[in-house]
Amino acid sequence: MCLFFTHYIQSDLPFYAKELAEIVTSGVDKIDTSKFFLMALGIIIFRTSSRLLFFYPARVMQKNMRVELLAKLENAEPSRYAKYSSGQLFQILSNDMEQIRAMIGFALLQIGNIVVAMSVLVPKVVAFNSQIVVALIPLVVSFCLFTYIVSRNKVYYRKTQDLQGEVQNFIMESYAGKKTIKNYHSEKSFIDLFKSHSYSELWNFYKAGTRVSVAMPFVPLGVGISLLWGAYIIKLQDLGPSSLVLFSGFVFLFLEPLMFLSWIGVVFTRSHGAWARIRELVNIVDIPSEKEELIATIDSTENTITLPYWDTFLNLPLNKGKWSVLVGRTGSGKTELIKKMALGLRKQNKNISYVAQDPYLYNDSVLNNIFLGNEATDEKKSQAKVLLELFGLDYLASSTEELFAMEVGENGKRLSGGQAKRLCLVRSLMSEADILLWDDPFSSVDLILEKQIFSKLKNMNFIKEKTIILTSHRLSTVRLSDQVMYIDKDQGMVEQGPVAEIVNGQSKGAVVEYFENQMV
Repeated sequence: MCLFFTHYIQSDLPFYAKELAEIVTSGVDKIDTSKFFLMALGIIIFRTSSRLLFFYPARVMQKNMRVELLAKLENAEPSRYAKYSSGQLFQILSNDMEQIRAMIGFALLQIGNIVVAMSVLVPKVVAFNSQIVVALIPLVVSFCLFTYIVSRNKVYYRKTQDLQGEVQNFIMESYAGKKTIKNYHSEKSFIDLFKSHSYSELWNFYKAGTRVSVAMPFVPLGVGISLLWGAYIIKLQDLGPSSLVLFSGFVFLFLEPLMFLSWIGVVFTRSHGAWARIRELVNIVDIPSEKEELIATIDSTENTITLPYWDTFLNLPLNKGKWSVLVGRTGSGKTELIKKMALGLRKQNKNISYVAQDPYLYNDSVLNNIFLGNEATDEKKSQAKVLLELFGLDYLASSTEELFAMEVGENGKRLSGGQAKRLCLVRSLMSEADILLWDDPFSSVDLILEKQIFSKLKNMNFIKEKTIILTSHRLSTVRLSDQVMYIDKDQGMVEQGPVAEIVNGQSKGAVVEYFENQMV
C-alpha cells in the first residue's frame, strides 16, 4: 500500500516538471509551490513507511534465525559440527545471516517496488504518448543484461564467504594462542599463511567485482540511448521541449526501481552462497553422529549407565551421594568416556553439569559466569561466596562485591589456567545439577587445597544428594574419593569398588600397581 501511494504520487512529478518548463518559457513570474511541498511530504511519509515495514521485520527475522541456529548448536552434540572452525561458525552466524537479511529486507522490498512502479508508471507514460514507450526498451535491456552478468558470480561469492571464515579463524586462533605461547620461530610462517588466505579471499572477491565493473557501464549506456530515442520521437511528433522534460522525468522514475533490480541480482547471488552455507550447517547439526546413535540404543538403569568403550562396553555405576573417580593410563580414553557419559545422561534427560579439562569462561563478570543468566538471589550469592573462598579465589579482589563484578576477560584470559578451572567448578556446583561430571578437576591444585575442598564439600548439605564422577591421574584424588574405577583400552573395566577396600586395603590390585608405577 505504501509503495503504491509512493509511486502514484511520484508519477505526477514529470507532469509538474513539464508544467514548470512551460511556465518558465511563457515568462510567468509567480509559481504556486504548495502542491510541490505536499507532494514531497507524501513521498517522505509513504516511502519511509514502506521501508520501515520491510526492513524492521527483516531485522527481526534475522535475529530469530540467528537465535534458532545458535540454539541448535547449543543443543547438538559438538562432534556433529566439529569440522567447522570457530571462524566459520562466526561467519555463518554473523555475515551469512546479514546476507539473508539483505535478501529479505532489501531484495524482496525492491521486487515489490519494481512491480508496483511498473504498474503505476507504464500506464502514465502510455496515457501521455503510447509511441514513446518503446524508447524505454534500451533502459530495461541494459538492466537485464547487468543483472544476468552479475548473477554469474555465485561461485566466487561462495568461495569468498568460505575464505572470510578461514581468515576470521586465523585471527581468532592467533590472539587466543598469544595467551599461552609465543612461537618466535614460527611467526613469519604464520603471517605468510595468513597472507595466503587473505589474498585468496581478495582474489575471489576481485573476480566477482570484475564482472560487476564490466557490466556497470551498460546501465548509463541504456539510459543514454533511451533519452536519445525519446528525444527523437518527441522531435518527430513536434511535442515540444517540455515533453522532453516530462520524458526525462519518467526515465528518472524508471531508473530507481531498475537500478535496484540490477543490485537485486548481486544480493541474491551473495545470499545464495550464504543460504547454502547455513543450510549445510543446519543439515549437519540435525543428523545424529554414529556415537550418538550407538549410545541411544543402549539400555541404562537408574543406577548404572552402559557406554561404548573402544571395542567393548562398560557398565558404569551412578552412585548417588558418592564421589567416584575414573583412573587409567594416559591415552586410555578417560576424557572420551566421560564425554560419552555426559551425552548418554543427557539423552536420558538427566540434569547434569560437565566441566571439561579446558572449560570456557565468557567475557563477563565473575558473577555472570557463575550463574549464566539464572537469577542470582542473595542466598545463592552467599553460597557462591563460600565456594569461591573454598576454591581459593576470594583473594582476587578486596571485597565480595568487587570479586563478583570483576571481569574475567575473553575465555578467562585475565585469570590463570588454574583459577579459570576452579571458577568453572564453582559454576558447576551452583548449577543445581543432580550429576556432576568433572574431567581432571584438580590437576592445577596443590594437595593441601585439594584436601580442603574435598573435606568441606562433603560436609555441605546440598552436595550430599549429588552424584559426582571425575577423572584423575593423582593418587591424592583417589584417596579422597569414595569409589574408584580403573579402565584399560585393551581390558575394559579392570577394577572397581570402594576406595577403602581397593586403595587403602590389604590387597594389591591394578589401581595400587598403577600408582606405584607412577612413583618409580
